[in-house]
Amino acid sequence: MPHPKFDRNKLEIKRLADRKNKVYIERDHVPVNRPPHALTSSARRLVDKTVARIRSSREKGRPVILAFGAHTIKNGMGPTLIALIAEGWVTHLATNGAGIIHDWEFAYQGESSEDVRENVHLGQFGIWDDTGFYINLALVVGAYEGLGYGESVGKMVHNEGVDIPDVSKLYNFARENMETAPDRAAATIDLAGVINRFNLSPGFMKVPHPYKEYSVQGNAYKLSVPFTGHPMFG
Repeated sequence: MPHPKFDRNKLEIKRLADRKNKVYIERDHVPVNRPPHALTSSARRLVDKTVARIRSSREKGRPVILAFGAHTIKNGMGPTLIALIAEGWVTHLATNGAGIIHDWEFAYQGESSEDVRENVHLGQFGIWDDTGFYINLALVVGAYEGLGYGESVGKMVHNEGVDIPDVSKLYNFARENMETAPDRAAATIDLAGVINRFNLSPGFMKVPHPYKEYSVQGNAYKLSVPFTGHPMFG
């Protein structure tokens, strides 16, 4: 006998604009040209060693993958990551789900980083309408288009919106490909379900991202540099 299902429709999901945040990207980002703080001798040796290894790898045409946690984004280091991929020093970026979220919220509203202690106490932590809706919409559209986690979100940020297909075309695609490409067919049905649930109209759905210049995902998509998302990673 199946257990009762948790009814997510009963959650009180508030608008992201109603949330208090601690980090404002225009105010708190770290400019690429800002002189660094003094480093300890051991830290300086580590930086010099890392720089030398990156230079050596790129001179030999080898890839350089930078994997990082969410605090890199939350602490305003996005412009540095963007410069590293724009100048060709880093060829692949990888972060976790929280890194994806902070980067997207900065691009969407220019601020992020809720008060964890306060919102956990209220049962409100991580439950915000815009973040959940738009990121997951980008993912289901991206899965239908054959894109991965980071590329799906980056495409939405860069294009400031997503393309919503006609549901009838999705059903036809699923029927025609359910045997030869069941994974794509399943992703197509998932997208059709989301479109029906939220009554989304076919065509381009505009989602403004007025601060996308700070988005690592958006810039990675623009520069055709892989940016991969790994929930619970890091």
